Amino acid sequence: MSTSTLDSLDQMVADYSLVTNAYAGKAPANPYPLFAEKRAQCPVMHGDLLKENMIPSMADFMMTGRPTVTLFRYDDIHSVLMNPKDWLSYITGDGFAAAVDNMLLTAMDGEAHTRYRSVLQKPFMRTEIRKLIDTLIRPVVMNEFVDKLRPNGKADLLREFALPFPIRAMYAYFGFPHDADLLSNLASWAIKVVAAPQADPEIAKITVPQSMVAGQSMYDTVLPIVKAYRARGEMRADILGHMMQVEHDGQHFTDEEITLFVRMLLLAAGETTTRSFANMMVQLLENPDVLDEVRADRTLIPKAISETMRRDPTAGAVARVAGRDMEVGGISVPKGTAVLLSIASANRDPEAYEDPDRLWLKRPMRPLLSFGFGPHMCMGMHMALAEMEVALDAILDLPNLRFDPAYPNPEIRGLNMRGPDAIHVVWDA
Repeated sequence: MSTSTLDSLDQMVADYSLVTNAYAGKAPANPYPLFAEKRAQCPVMHGDLLKENMIPSMADFMMTGRPTVTLFRYDDIHSVLMNPKDWLSYITGDGFAAAVDNMLLTAMDGEAHTRYRSVLQKPFMRTEIRKLIDTLIRPVVMNEFVDKLRPNGKADLLREFALPFPIRAMYAYFGFPHDADLLSNLASWAIKVVAAPQADPEIAKITVPQSMVAGQSMYDTVLPIVKAYRARGEMRADILGHMMQVEHDGQHFTDEEITLFVRMLLLAAGETTTRSFANMMVQLLENPDVLDEVRADRTLIPKAISETMRRDPTAGAVARVAGRDMEVGGISVPKGTAVLLSIASANRDPEAYEDPDRLWLKRPMRPLLSFGFGPHMCMGMHMALAEMEVALDAILDLPNLRFDPAYPNPEIRGLNMRGPDAIHVVWDA
């Protein structure tokens, strides 16, 4: 691995940590006892749980004092996510949409969201993604990462695997050239955009301008790639190929329009998969009996992914705003009030899940909220699941995989964008 790649990895780790620290705030690393208390005492809480813990909140990214309630129960949160007509998503873009010219699918509502999602979704459908497992995802995971790590007998799985592999696979599917510095730069800029909202105004004075520069840098870097792709005239089965051929309102997209879409997609093209995979590995390593169960029966891999994402999701909270006077959980919510939805709390609601704190692979599953739900469900869900399936299968083949006793065991932290700072492991080389 070249020095420039190492430097790029260091930058990616630093940017990742910036997000983790921002979304950890003053909250306890283990927030689940707090959630249990809230569900029992005030399941519809007046106030913003994230802001109370000095964490940037998509319910009020711009710190305007917007009235907010926080929901903690599964059924209440599920009902909000299933009703996009009355619970709107536009506030999701308040914190960093300016850095990407307000082009955010997650912040669109109604007809605009339906129209753009229908144009973009084909390459992300499950049938399309499953075709990539043997042709793209597994070769990246094995040839570029696991086979090189195997002789070492130890690694920081976060830095050396979980951070770079989803970015490498996803960017290849975009149709980008395989250039390590290009990919790491794009990934770091994307994280800088996501890291723009900060609860500390002094830090925000730094991160917000950085996000604007990063957003422009992404555009300036992607546009020549798009132009070169079109000039080659070879429309491959990837995202750029799809975007150049699909029609929208009877017309094809320009290179500039494609660049805007691609930049938007880049914001979620790696780091959330990194955190979901990292959180899964921490939980499995903390429960070696469950790890052994999956190792012995690889058909349990999809269950291991869904159960660990239920038990400790990356996206611990999302937000909506009342489009009219509403009621939720028996409480009146006036029009214009934001609702912060504690996905992490809902995922351990004992009214929805038996013995919710337990890591249980045979658990009867309800609709999982960790990718969102309803019309705004994460469009990249099937890519993330496929990447995690292949990665877990490969990592399970490292003999006697365990935490490295030379380091403290990792801790998943944050009320949102949850993740560990490192995952030091050893295995029998």
